Amino acid sequence: MSAEADELWRSFRESRPETFDLEEERAGVAAASREHPRRPGAVTSIRRLADLDVVAARPGGELRDDPVVLWIHGGAFTVMRAESYDAPAGHLAMELGCEVLVPDYTTAPEATYPTALDEVDACLAAIVAEEPDRAVVLLGDSAGAALAVGLLKRLRSRGGPGPVLTALVCPWLDLTLTNHSLRDNAANDAVLGAAPLQFHADAYLGPDVSPEDPIASPYHGDLAGLGPIYIQAAEYDVLVDDAIRFTRKARAAGVEVEMEIAAEMPHSYQFFAGIIPEADMATTRLADRVRLRLRSGPGDVTTGPDAR
Repeated sequence: MSAEADELWRSFRESRPETFDLEEERAGVAAASREHPRRPGAVTSIRRLADLDVVAARPGGELRDDPVVLWIHGGAFTVMRAESYDAPAGHLAMELGCEVLVPDYTTAPEATYPTALDEVDACLAAIVAEEPDRAVVLLGDSAGAALAVGLLKRLRSRGGPGPVLTALVCPWLDLTLTNHSLRDNAANDAVLGAAPLQFHADAYLGPDVSPEDPIASPYHGDLAGLGPIYIQAAEYDVLVDDAIRFTRKARAAGVEVEMEIAAEMPHSYQFFAGIIPEADMATTRLADRVRLRLRSGPGDVTTGPDAR
């Protein structure tokens, strides 16, 4: 672990509140995000897409590469907004030399499932409608990964081409909250506490949706035919078992999945690009995997039974 990361995680542990308050958490995340160092050369703006505000990040000057990255942001379905991803999106845009779009979907509890999924689905459809031949990379971190895989299942149900690659960063994919890492990493994860996760899951699902619903909680149900997936997990993440178990199940269903686990890193360490070297390296690895996939050809999304 780098000295920068050690210092950052220590500060997180020292400042973690004893009780969870959603509005205080939202305010704290928004304030911290405004201090996140921007990548030199990155240009960010707000645009409208499918009736949503979207953070659009791109390198200044000409785009060096053709794809567009649709980044479905995390934040436990409840806490974060797209504006908090201004800096991380800029870092990725500079690494890839392409446009990165982060839709500001409606969070819970203000809206429950499937509102956020419907909104990111509409964003993807708008991107494809604008430029049908442009390659799309789907990226989801934390809770955004559940939305990304849920979207893949919808695309599979409809048939036709999917994203050239889906990248999942410290994914939260099983809303039953039964994985052992929730307990085993409770003392290790400096970023995400396991205790509030039940609140977040309940707020997102609402009273009528099961935590085993195969779209809302996409570890469940059939995973066959989802197209190529790249996963960045973290050893100390309370959700690391979500990544491990999803990888095993998806591979058993014939899905091409590559997973890496960063040693001694907590949940969503990749968010801190420009602050810790581990996050910078993770951003570079993600860009490398995207470029490799672009050379390999588009992903296939075949028809499956459980998308709705």
